Amino acid sequence: MKIDRVIVGDLKTNTWLIEGAPAEVGQTPSLIVIDPGAEADKILAAIGDRPVAAVLLTHGHFDHIMCADEVADETSSYLYMSEPEVELLPQLCADIKERYGISYEEPRVDFKFNDGEIKELAGLTVEFMVTPGHTTGSSGFVISEPNSEQKHYFSGDTLFARDVGRTDLTGGCQATMENTIERLARELDPSTKVYPGHGPTTTIEREAAANTWWPSS
Repeated sequence: MKIDRVIVGDLKTNTWLIEGAPAEVGQTPSLIVIDPGAEADKILAAIGDRPVAAVLLTHGHFDHIMCADEVADETSSYLYMSEPEVELLPQLCADIKERYGISYEEPRVDFKFNDGEIKELAGLTVEFMVTPGHTTGSSGFVISEPNSEQKHYFSGDTLFARDVGRTDLTGGCQATMENTIERLARELDPSTKVYPGHGPTTTIEREAAANTWWPSS
């Protein structure tokens, strides 16, 4: 399992490329792409000739989805987003346009998921977590290799290094965010590596020690 970061757009969004195992010996390994938010050419150049098994979207803000359709189309792959976030998309787009004057279209979504679903993608195990707070359907993905105890959590704008996502936009709720962070503290092993939607990587153990939003034990 190999993980690369492509930083894109004015808000420096992290687009994550997770390379799994090839389906057969001699084949090129497949990728999972998370949050292709801007600069499709840059993302596609990083993907290269590797096949893409899935494009996963953590939530519907423009800086995480602006070129999702293009990347999925160019790689002949499918888009995944949580069902509650798909329902919220029209309101998110309207809110961002009203607040910031940024117009963007809803991405097509090929597959909607709900909390707790598990799929095998690119030879990797993906657990879908719906983690509301930043938006109603904000989600994260816990990805691991088969037979590996190491977990990798792609948190979108829910959890950052020493911070959590803002809750003042459509679908956001501070109390719900606090509940979500309590859940992450309860369910994710301290050794879990965290890959946020912006900024540096971290671990659950590090956040438990340094994040002021972390629940006290």
